Amino acid sequence: MGDAHILPKEKDFQIRFSKFLRSRGGAYDYLFIMGDLFEFWFGFDGYRFQNEYGEVLNALSELASHGTQIIYLEGNHDFNMGPVFSRDLLARVYTDWARFDVDHRRWFVTHGDLASARGFRYGTYRKLIKNPLTYDLIRLMGPRIILKMAEKMAFLSHQVYHAPKAYDAERYMGYVRDQFLKGYDVVIMGHTHRATIKEYQIGRRSCLYVNCGDIKKKETYVTYHTGEGFRIERGI
Repeated sequence: MGDAHILPKEKDFQIRFSKFLRSRGGAYDYLFIMGDLFEFWFGFDGYRFQNEYGEVLNALSELASHGTQIIYLEGNHDFNMGPVFSRDLLARVYTDWARFDVDHRRWFVTHGDLASARGFRYGTYRKLIKNPLTYDLIRLMGPRIILKMAEKMAFLSHQVYHAPKAYDAERYMGYVRDQFLKGYDVVIMGHTHRATIKEYQIGRRSCLYVNCGDIKKKETYVTYHTGEGFRIERGI
């Protein structure tokens, strides 16, 4: 699941989403968060985001205490997840992508904005936002200032990068096919806010593209069950 883009002021959604997470306690071995769960997150040392996202973080902590391993693929709105996820929630955090071998198939798992990064405009933005110098500047400004700036920039970001015209299907599917050609059997992404399970034939191999969609507005996510495969779920 992913792409909720939760804002600190969205307390009603945080409560509803947290109830949903708690209802899944012990039901799943793994929870893959496909990035952009928060509208903005940067892992400041000593800052735990309890005022902004405490309800959701507490629910994730309870989920982890029931034995669910949290795996976080950083998005383009939440990055450098920091000690809250790596230490408090014992999550496995991946900056760009990760490989998993599941039921004799190779999974390529990523937020999805790497496909957008093939374009000059977004590629330049991504290099700017995800680099050590920018991280140092964010740390210097501190969480209070950065969170205020992030809220003001949220509307502009969605107008530019999440408008229908911003979705380049050919670019995305070209990126997915490239991973199939590298030998991956399953490509799992978020970012597009479009829940999808689609089969492709690559030579003699049957490959799958899976997208978890949008857990907040469209209330979609994807589950995987050994022996049954992937399934798009709706409603929280």
